Amino acid sequence: MAITFINSTALRILASASTWSIPTHSSVEGGAAFIVGIGSASSAVTVSAVTDNVGNSYALAVARGTPKPAAGAELWYATNISSGSTRVSVGLSGASSGSLAVGQWRGISTGGALDVTGSSAITAKSTVHSASKITPSTADAVVIAFSRADQSSISPTALDGGMLSWVSTGAALRTIGSYIIQTAVSTATGQWRTAAVTSTGPCQHASVIAAFF
Repeated sequence: MAITFINSTALRILASASTWSIPTHSSVEGGAAFIVGIGSASSAVTVSAVTDNVGNSYALAVARGTPKPAAGAELWYATNISSGSTRVSVGLSGASSGSLAVGQWRGISTGGALDVTGSSAITAKSTVHSASKITPSTADAVVIAFSRADQSSISPTALDGGMLSWVSTGAALRTIGSYIIQTAVSTATGQWRTAAVTSTGPCQHASVIAAFF
């Protein structure tokens, strides 16, 4: 079965907290997969758990390691989800503001879905940002990236693979940043990259990327 995008929701967390919550889309398909992008506004905070109201099992796909910029970025996922899911919750190691998004996909494997991953960051402020490349090990994998910058005015530009944005939390306060999730489905094994992010002024970025099949 070809992997296809179904829908998504996104939310900015304006008040610092150690537990975040986001409603899922009103239409949830049983057996589909959720991919959750999470970005905290504190580099000292990591995600400790992701859960939802019906007990779907979530696993970490990739988290930005060291060196860290002003904030973090992580991708979590759940496969073979229940159609009764209405809310996803995120537990953090400490209080932080930030942003998160939940995308729903049809056709992702219910076992061993995670393929290859990568991450990147710029700790010195810059005006041009590009994320790491990954090469999926199989044709027709879906490549999903979550990118975070510590400026509110950024403009993504597609690079390798013509990746298209399917959800964005939009511009936010500088202390929160802007969060963009992008994706492309490969027609053959190859290299893919997240979009470059060019800010209106120098900024830092964190980015994670993963292939699923």
